Amino acid sequence: MSYALRGKFALAWAAKHLAVSLLFAGAAAALVFMLWYPHPTSQMLGVARIYGLMLAVDVVCGPLLTLVMASPKKSRRELVLDLGVVAAIQLAALGYGLHALYMARPVAFVFEEDRVVVVTRNELVTGENDLTKIPALPLFGLDWHKANLRVQGDGKLESLDLSLQGVSPAMRTETWTAWSWDDTKLQSRLRSLATLGSKQQVQVRELRGSDFLQNTERVYLPLVSSKNLDWIIIFDKKGQWMDSLPVDGFADS
Repeated sequence: MSYALRGKFALAWAAKHLAVSLLFAGAAAALVFMLWYPHPTSQMLGVARIYGLMLAVDVVCGPLLTLVMASPKKSRRELVLDLGVVAAIQLAALGYGLHALYMARPVAFVFEEDRVVVVTRNELVTGENDLTKIPALPLFGLDWHKANLRVQGDGKLESLDLSLQGVSPAMRTETWTAWSWDDTKLQSRLRSLATLGSKQQVQVRELRGSDFLQNTERVYLPLVSSKNLDWIIIFDKKGQWMDSLPVDGFADS
């Protein structure tokens, strides 16, 4: 058998495998970026880089293995068995990666003191650190909560100790109460876009234009996660979420 014939045969199978792999990759991308990590959480948590690496390995390795293993000398049964093993390994790797992303997905926007915190599933801490006591979480999207901080006695010391360990009050489900736009503390922390630092105002203008920046009906809070502190979340005066931008919300003018 000539190498050309064998190469043509293997390339045909590898091309088919690549097409199927890309279809699975597209479906997985829609699941991850539209349902589990909606804007702006995918950017804030850096999931695109992680997903891209996972997908590159999965999509490339499968067809490459097919290219190596496919041969016209093999019987149909042998070929199906070999490619079935490759597909099973590929699907297992994709499933493992998606499961890891699902377990680390963002589940809540939590107002904490002067900011909104994006909290992920694997950052949650309960009072007894018992995962069975985690409240019902959304399968897709994020819920809204407020973190009530303990400021007296043992509660204050416990909160300080956990904060030193990297556990903010927003990550502790025992502090969660219902989100309320009319909450006094939340209202006192809202700022107009005009109070942003000059550099940040330039960024907003470049991203959304001068009219957006000058609109007095829009207010913001800093939006942070454990991986990123440089975002703002923008509301109208009625509490409707309008936008989120990669701008440092702590830099006032």
